[in-house]
Amino acid sequence: MVQDSLRELYGHHAGKVSDKWEIYLDEYERTLEPHRDQPVHLLEIGIQNGGSLEIWLSYFSNVVRLIGCDINPDCAKLTYADPRIRVIVGDANTPDTYNAITGECEQFDIIIDDGSHRSGDIVKSFCLYFPTLAESGTFIVEDLHCSYWSEFDGGLFHPYSSLSFFKLLADVVNFEHWGIDTLDRLGPLNGILSHYGCTLSAESLAQVRSVEFVNSICVIRKRPASSNALGRRIVAGREEAVIPGHIPLHGTRFSLQDVPSQTGNPWSTRTVPPAESIIQTEQLLQAARDEIIERDAEIHRNNQTIRNLERKLHSEEDKAAGAALINAALLRSKSWRLTAPLRWVAGMARHLFK
Repeated sequence: MVQDSLRELYGHHAGKVSDKWEIYLDEYERTLEPHRDQPVHLLEIGIQNGGSLEIWLSYFSNVVRLIGCDINPDCAKLTYADPRIRVIVGDANTPDTYNAITGECEQFDIIIDDGSHRSGDIVKSFCLYFPTLAESGTFIVEDLHCSYWSEFDGGLFHPYSSLSFFKLLADVVNFEHWGIDTLDRLGPLNGILSHYGCTLSAESLAQVRSVEFVNSICVIRKRPASSNALGRRIVAGREEAVIPGHIPLHGTRFSLQDVPSQTGNPWSTRTVPPAESIIQTEQLLQAARDEIIERDAEIHRNNQTIRNLERKLHSEEDKAAGAALINAALLRSKSWRLTAPLRWVAGMARHLFK
């Protein structure tokens, strides 16, 4: 039997409202089609009017459990005839709501985050629920365009935006090729995880198979850690007319020793991503600028004080010079010479009667 596409299901859906961008439906079809006839346990964070749960029930032919979670208390009004659908009202990132969700279903094949769209909530939800995803599961985050807006903890170059997190997660997929002494998948993520107060184990990170970006969507696939390595080298054919030496490599496994050391590469040995360190650097630079401004102001004040003192000194020197001229003129005057004996007698009298 030919099954309706997701677009077709949305086209003739007449139940509860579901609001999705057009490109989302195309990508959901491509991404989720492999799950279509498999037993499906699905968690959707952020369901609003609840229509998507009805459509997922129609899209997947073998639904086991559909859980919708929304922080809006009005979602408690949503009811469904099919008992496989369950709505949980609460903040998905709180312990109580997490326990309620995992109490209904411990492991999911598909997780869709269409919640608050705030970067902090997205990062926290991924850290919290990716471990509950089956090893063949798919984690989808919607509406990542909000990651570029300050109202949602974002910005084009914001070091702690949700998109920055998933970009770093893409580097983690390739961590064995970093070429540094200490291989730690968590290293590039520590700053953003600390910023939002959440954790993610190295074991969970090792299960990230791929990180794929589409307009406003990020798709993260989970597979067993052992299957995410490069594995063995596969060499086909027998003729090497251009570059010989490949045939003996057939069946050999990738080794960290094959990676050129990057310990001297400043772009590989940074302790934090540049986007994070630039904030501290700019703060230090601004503090230095403020200090320079204050010192310039102090120098200006000191120079003004020096100029005032110099003017006062010049004034006193002018007064002293004037007094000297008057004194010299007085000494040269005839009356001064004539009264000299009297001044001598007065001086002797003062000396005798002391």
